[in-house]
Amino acid sequence: MVVRGRVQNGVVVLEDGVKLPDGTRVTVAPIDELDAKSTSPPAEIMSEQDHRWLIEALDRIASLPIEGPDDGFSGADHDRILYGKT
Repeated sequence: MVVRGRVQNGVVVLEDGVKLPDGTRVTVAPIDELDAKSTSPPAEIMSEQDHRWLIEALDRIASLPIEGPDDGFSGADHDRILYGKT
């Protein structure tokens, strides 16, 4: 979620009447005036759907088995197979 606001008397006041629960962690980054005219969120902010997809993908990756000493395939084997090094 991207919420815009302005600093008033040293305090960030959120626009559109948005209220966040006390203790909510946020990141605040100043926007230069040229960017402030845009109503769309910055390109580096991903959509909620993309964020859910990324979290699910990272969860799948985290659930993969970690290389172990007894699995019969080492990092050295990886390089040998990929690059033909002995």
